[in-house]
This record gives sequence, structure tokens and C-alpha cells, in this order.
Amino acid sequence: MSASTLTKQDLQHALPDTTSTYRLPGLDGAVDIVRDGYGIPHVNATTTHDVFFGQGFATAQDRLWHMDYDRRRAYGRWAEFAGKSGVDGDVLMRKLQIEASVRRDYRALNGEAKAMLDAYADGVNAFIKSTKTLPAEYALVGGKPERWRAWDCLAVYKMRHITMGGYEEKLWRARMVNVLGPERTASLYGSYLPGHMVIVPPGAVYDGALADGLAVFQKLRRDVEWLSEVDGGSNNWAVSGSRTASGKPLVAGDPHRGLDTPNVYYQVRLRCPEFDAIGLAFPGFPGMPHFGHNADVAWCVTHAMSDYQDLYMERFRKGGAEYEFKGKWKKAKTKQETVKVRDGEDVAVEVVVTQHGPVILGEPKNGHGIAFKYTALDGPNVFAESIAPMLRAANADAMEESMRGWVDPCNNFTFGDVHGDIRYLNRGRVPIRSAANHWLPVPGWTGKHEWEGSIPFEELPRIKNPSNGYLVTANNKIAGKDYPYHLSLDYAPEYRYRRIYERLDAIKKATVADMRSVHAERVSMPAQALVPLLLKTTPADERSKRAMEHLKGWDFKMEAGGVAATVYSAFRLKLQERLVRHLLGPLADEVLDSGGRAVPGHMRQLEAVFVAKAKEGDTSVLPPKTTWPQVLAEALKEGVAMLTKRHGEDMASWTWGKVHYTRPRHTLSVSFPQAVALLDPPTVPIGGDGDTPQAATFSPQEPFVLTSTSVARYIFDTSDWEKSRWVVPLGASGHPGSPHYADQARTWGNVEDIPMTYDWATVQQQAETAQRLERG
Repeated sequence: MSASTLTKQDLQHALPDTTSTYRLPGLDGAVDIVRDGYGIPHVNATTTHDVFFGQGFATAQDRLWHMDYDRRRAYGRWAEFAGKSGVDGDVLMRKLQIEASVRRDYRALNGEAKAMLDAYADGVNAFIKSTKTLPAEYALVGGKPERWRAWDCLAVYKMRHITMGGYEEKLWRARMVNVLGPERTASLYGSYLPGHMVIVPPGAVYDGALADGLAVFQKLRRDVEWLSEVDGGSNNWAVSGSRTASGKPLVAGDPHRGLDTPNVYYQVRLRCPEFDAIGLAFPGFPGMPHFGHNADVAWCVTHAMSDYQDLYMERFRKGGAEYEFKGKWKKAKTKQETVKVRDGEDVAVEVVVTQHGPVILGEPKNGHGIAFKYTALDGPNVFAESIAPMLRAANADAMEESMRGWVDPCNNFTFGDVHGDIRYLNRGRVPIRSAANHWLPVPGWTGKHEWEGSIPFEELPRIKNPSNGYLVTANNKIAGKDYPYHLSLDYAPEYRYRRIYERLDAIKKATVADMRSVHAERVSMPAQALVPLLLKTTPADERSKRAMEHLKGWDFKMEAGGVAATVYSAFRLKLQERLVRHLLGPLADEVLDSGGRAVPGHMRQLEAVFVAKAKEGDTSVLPPKTTWPQVLAEALKEGVAMLTKRHGEDMASWTWGKVHYTRPRHTLSVSFPQAVALLDPPTVPIGGDGDTPQAATFSPQEPFVLTSTSVARYIFDTSDWEKSRWVVPLGASGHPGSPHYADQARTWGNVEDIPMTYDWATVQQQAETAQRLERG
């Protein structure tokens, strides 16, 4: 099969058998896999081993290509299928040595965690061995799936979180120091704004000073000079029974990531005598580590934005064979690897590892490199030991204790139980080290920047049954100036947090419908600040004057059907571009065109500064001899001109949903553009933006196509699990030929949801398909 001959029928013929009975070796007894009307599997088994076996089997049926995609990326083998487009990622992952790390992790796990991973892997392999059809993608690339190993589960999970710990931000700050100098960089990197809200305690605001990196930048400037040669979100909340109609807690939220195809999360139910849990899993990994509920407790996370990845500048000699530490030369671990490339030449990769970790940038053979130290790679990572205990947790106390060994990623872990408790825990391992580590890559040869343990579990920030009756997290700053440990410099502004907090504060008898309305909250706080200032200015031209008419009387809601949201977004985009070009000079194009995490993260901070300065009338961020009225009026003029060029003269047609939409891309769309029409799910218009609880971020490179959004929404009702709801932006299946490939997309786009059916009799009655796996 080739991309040019691929048909819809080919995709349909590749669908798995989800109705036949299979006799399979390795089972203790029978396993039932019942799929509901959305194709979501409910796995029922008589033993814990068998329920994980069933999860592996069902996940492979729906997402085998997805699992293999993540595994190949983790091990630096994606280019074998994707060709040249996969090479850069493969080279980095080979240097990181993920496979060696997960093998080490697996060996260190306790018996329960190993048994869980083994059973899941056995289920995956049982499907691979028994199926008569494979996902159509394998025919496109001329490949087939390899045997799934227990540690592959750890690899796909690690792959999904390796960029979340802060190292990219440190590289970006080093680049700023090199190009702009220490003083300018320090003035542009103040971290979290005073007056913005923090998570702990609920309702508090940050009353500390702006972060000041000047001393570090000045001290390390000479050390980081050579780096000029190197190329280089979510919401959740819990409401206690004192503020709900049922008298029991509600737990809700939505994780924000790039919109992958298939979706990063997989809806699944696991039912056995030991636990009965339903939630969102990572394809390739057992359980549901981020979002779900069992019979007694509901749990969810947002990214804590914590700093748990460091970069060490290393000095090498003897062609990279030795590196310096405290005046002595130590032997580096080195080896050569080869990346195979589909329809291309092999790429040689030199792997160098120091005591700080693998070297990911630089040229050790030429005397320098950057080593990557990361909690998930630093010694055995036994986080998988938390999964089974969390699935069977009978109350909030047990759930909190199950997180004691959690390592990565660091999360804002929010949970509530049927007994009435709601809680928050900043879970994960955060290392203790020098202040310089927080800002920049640090010299690895001095011994002055080594890790000195981690924040003790008992001292991690937490909340238990707050007196106000609810708690919120939204990637904002976690704790105030009196918290004794460093957590991070890089947080999202308060906007989403404050809107959710204000919405919950106004609800006295909360229901599931109320939680859904919070998901759909689209009021933009930056628009509330900037648009009134803009409306006071004199329009720069006639079309600006007409555009202003759309902004008059606007309620600042980023509604998909409105024109005001589009005009505001174009205006703000041009305002930010103008200020960034003034403030960052030679780095401006890089800032405005960058992806990844670091530069967009810095832009979020700068955008919040611009809003605050505009409100205060502070002209320190403006070009010389300009005023806010002048700059605002010119930004509107430029934004209207951009919209006119892109979308025509008729302003009434500039609805937000027309220009602001999803564009999901299959993993093979780049490699096989002829097959895009069959592989890519349809686009969906969407409201909100990056500052609203209905998260829908876009980048300056391609206004206003979504780059990050809610990749799931959930509402857990502890008073009656049957009332719980959820939705994902595509569907349960990863097969482009399946009716469940993107059947939830429109529901998701409308901020609606579907039942999270928990009653087993109802599941059976409403089953779309049912399948039994029997002991062979």
C-alpha cells in the first residue's frame, strides 16, 4: 500500500475485531471488554493481573500505532518510519538514553509494579500475536510492530513528559544573556507578577518582589558565552460538599497540551475485585495516573511548572573522553549509535554521559558540552509503584500517601473523596540546589551546583479542606514568598486561575452543570484591561474606526461566533509584536517565530507585564517618544490590516470561530502528504484563547490556529459517580477508519460532554460491542 493508493476502505479493513472470543495463554480467568457507544472500553476481570492484561489488549486494539509512535520516539527510532522529519528528535533521544534508564527503572521496581507492567505488556503482545489486521499506518511505512516489553510502558510515559521540567527556559535565558547582556535580560525576566494569585493558600496573592537574576547573569556571563554557538497548562478545581447541591465534593478540570492525533489520552475503565476505576490513560502505560476515579476517590492534575531539570556546562579533553570536576579529570561514558532513516542515509550519534547526565548539546570532542540532569533520569525512578495504590485508595489519606514516591512530572494533584474531603498536593520530586541552577546552565566542573537532596514529601505544598470550600490550580505560582524552597521561576499568569476562582466563589450550590459552565468560561482578563484603553484613543484610520465599533459594548468573552474577539486578538498580537521588537531587538524574530516551551513561556510573562504596564500608564516598555494611546492605536490599525489581507474586507465575516480553529495532524501527515485527507481529523471552530479557562492558545507564526488546548475535560461527582461527565477533542480510537476516530470532536468544541458511565449493568445494556478473552 502507498499513500497515493490508500483508500477509505483500506482504513476500514484495518479495524480490529472487537467482538470475537479469544483463548489466550497467561490469563487467570475470563476478561470482558465491553465498549460503549463512543467505543470506550470497559475492562472487567476477576483478578488484578487480568484487568491490566485486558487494558493492554484493549489499548493495543485501539491505539497500537499511537503506542508504537511514542515508543519509537522515546528510543530514537522514529526516523525508521517517518524518514528525515524524524531525525532531529531521534538524535536527541539517543543522547538521552531513555531505553537504558527505563530498563534500570524496571529492575528497581517492587513486585507489584513489575507484575502490573508485565501483565499490561502481555496483553499488548497477545493482541499483536492474535490479530488478523494491523493499523493501516504499518502498511504505509512498510513496517510491523515489535514485541512490547514491560519497560516500554515506562518509556512512553517518560517520552510524554521529558520537556516539562524547565531546561529549555534556562537555555533561552542564556541566549538572552549572550545577545542582550545581563542587565537587559534581568529587566525582561521578572518571573511572577506581584498581586497575582497563588494556589496555596486559596485566595492569596503573591506579595513578594519580582525575581532578580542580575547577579547570576553577571557572574556566569563568561561561562555561558560559548552557548551562543548552540542551536538550540491546565486547569483543575475541587468544590467541597459545603458548596455543592448534593453535599458531596465535585472535582473537575482539563489538561492543556498540543492537539495530537490520536489524542494523548485514552478513555478506559478497569474493573476487578481490588478496584473499579475509570479515567484517562496514556496509551502504552497501565492505570490512569493523571485523571480518574475509583469507587471512593477522584483525582486530577495540572502541570505544576516546577523546576526539576538542570543543565551543566562541562569541560572535556582527549576528544570528549574525560571531563573536569573539582580540578580532576573523570572518565566519561561514551558510545556510538546509529539512527536508521527511512529512504535516507544513516546518521551517526555520539553518546557522552557525565556524572551529571547525558550530554545533549555542544561538542565534547571540541572541549565543551551541556549535560542534562533530570529527576526522571537521575537514578532509578520508581513512580510506577504509585499506580496500584492510587487505583485502590479508599479515601483522601490513602490517595495522598500513594504519592509519596512520585517523581515526574511534578503536578498540582487535586483530589476529593466520597467522605467529603477535598485536597491539593504538589506531587513530585523537586531537587534542592544553588540559586544559579534556577536561572542558567551552570558550570559542572566547580562542584558548587550539585543537588543536595529533594524537598521532603511532608514539606511539599498542600491544602486540606480549605475554609472557603474550594481550591483551584491553573499553572500559576504555587506558594508565596515565605515558602522556604524554590519551586520555579516560570509560571503562567493568574488569568485563568482568577476567572475560575471568581466563578466558583459566586456559586453556592454547585452542580455538574455549573462545572461545565466553568469549563466554558471565556472572559479574557487582558481584554478587560486593554480594550477600554484602546477605545479612548483616536482611530488611526477609517477601518480602525469601524473595527472599534465591534469592540464597543463587548463583554470581553472570546465567543466563537463573535467578531470582537477576532479584532481584539489581532490588535493584541500586533501590540505584542511592536513591544517585543523594541525590547528584544535582535532576538525579536526568534521570539515571534519560536515553538517549544521556553520562548512561548517567556512571552506569557512579557504579555502579562505589558497588560500591567498599560493599566498603570507606565511607558517604560514603549519605544522612545511614544505614548500608550499612540501605540495602541497603531496596533489596532496593523491588526485590522492583517485581518483584511487574510480574511477580506467584510468585517462581519471575521467571526472568531472562522479564524480560530483546531487543525489536528496525524503522525504521518508530514511524511505522506498525499494521504492527509484520509488521515487528518476534521477541524473544529473554538472559542476562548490562551488567557481564558476555555484554553485555546495560538502562536504568532500562524494566527489564529490552535497550538495548545484542552485535550480532555472531566467532571467527577462524588455524590453519584453516574452523574460524572467527560469528553476528549477527537475520539477513543486511533484508527482513521473508525467511527470513533473523531466522534467527540463537535461535542468537545461546543464545550459539552458525554456520560462517564460507571454502573456495570448500564454499561452492558448500552454496549456497542462486547468481547471475551478466555484462558487458553
